[in-house]
Amino acid sequence: MRSSKPQPRELQARLRTAYPDARCALDHRDPFQLVVATILSAQCTDARVNLTTPALFARFPDAASLAEARQEDVEALIKSTGFFRNKAKNLIGLGQALMARHGGQVPSAPAALGALPGVGQKTANVVLANAFGVPALAVDTHIFRVARRLGLSKATTPEKVEADLCRLFPREDWIELHHQLIFHGRRICDARRPDCAACPLLDLCPTGLGQMKDPHLGVRLALASPQASVPRPRAAAPATQVPTDDAPQRIVSLVPSVTELLVQWGLAARLAGRTRYCIEPKWIRNTVPAVGGTKNPDLDRIRDLAPDLVILERDENPKEVADALTALGLPWLALEIRTVKDCVAALRELGIRLGVPEAGEARATALEASLKGRRRKGPRALVLIWKEPWMSAGPDTYLGDLLRQGGFTPIGPDRYPVLSETDLEVLAPEVILLPTEPYRFNRRHQAELQRRFPHAAVHLMDGQALTWYLSRTEAGLDLVRGFR
Repeated sequence: MRSSKPQPRELQARLRTAYPDARCALDHRDPFQLVVATILSAQCTDARVNLTTPALFARFPDAASLAEARQEDVEALIKSTGFFRNKAKNLIGLGQALMARHGGQVPSAPAALGALPGVGQKTANVVLANAFGVPALAVDTHIFRVARRLGLSKATTPEKVEADLCRLFPREDWIELHHQLIFHGRRICDARRPDCAACPLLDLCPTGLGQMKDPHLGVRLALASPQASVPRPRAAAPATQVPTDDAPQRIVSLVPSVTELLVQWGLAARLAGRTRYCIEPKWIRNTVPAVGGTKNPDLDRIRDLAPDLVILERDENPKEVADALTALGLPWLALEIRTVKDCVAALRELGIRLGVPEAGEARATALEASLKGRRRKGPRALVLIWKEPWMSAGPDTYLGDLLRQGGFTPIGPDRYPVLSETDLEVLAPEVILLPTEPYRFNRRHQAELQRRFPHAAVHLMDGQALTWYLSRTEAGLDLVRGFR
């Protein structure tokens, strides 16, 4: 067993042998293309950026054309990279700044580069190193994780890890080391399941040798052996009784109402990640990292958070997300909420799966009791969820069943259809419900629809109470029953 403090010279010699092909993963031909690609790579995979930039550069090949670009044109070309509105704004600002201050050329001075729109320290370092050959060592999530596992730094921020690495390694090796550590993080030192048995640095790594807890996962890794096997990608097992000690301790929730439910059950400390739409309770926005949206979560970010369970819902999260999680070896649990009774089953399933069966059973039993009794067919009710175009929630959805349980007769086509103005007239609703989310219906919309349908009752409703199943199902039932 070797020392827990790897020697930088020997470590880099091993990295050179293991990764002779280490290079910048962002495709580019010049400094302008590199700075643009690096801005796009924020919260996005390099592979996705490389698929996006050819069309972008064909349309806007230089700073001058980008400076004159329309926001919507840039947005359309980079939408798949995420956060496209802010990125488009930064890219146009970048083009304008380059034209105004630097004659359309990307500056090689660190201070001038860092002052450009959308360019922070990490982006500046990437451009300096790869476009101009200026020694720099940008620390991304891979380098941050690998450096701490190797015992090269105990720092808790990328900036401090960068400073530690720059002190340890010769300046002339920084660029090469940057790419080598990224390759090592991607190919061997995975966030969730590091392949220590295949690691060329194992005898230099205090984490892999079990000499210290993994600073990323917070546990001591099992000692690797040549026969060690890597677990295959898998979905979460069906719900059976799970001892509390074995229940998931690092949960990423891709469902806003499930995130709130976990907090209600006292499991906030287990939340390792959430979508940007998981905003309740409000304090969670500053304490739990965001991982993108419900339809397009940042899979690299989720992987780096090393969850032992990712929770999805089949309507809210595309099947492609579950498939990608499986490919990454991350266990997931997909709920399916089409009716209020589905909430009863889901509460029990979550309680068992998360090791808090009493909490799940108590909530499920109370909700089940509130659903007893016959429901008469009440007024014909239409719940609208979007405008321009009009969209509604059909009778076979959770919202449709919530109306049914509240004494209304939900109308319209099944699922979430788009409705024309004529469709609205033909449906002839007696009651129209306008939740404040996902579309932000307000009193002006309420007044407009009331004028169009003078014989209908048009109600503006709390969108979270109406649409957040599990955490607010009881509130939703009380709300719709209160209108009868």
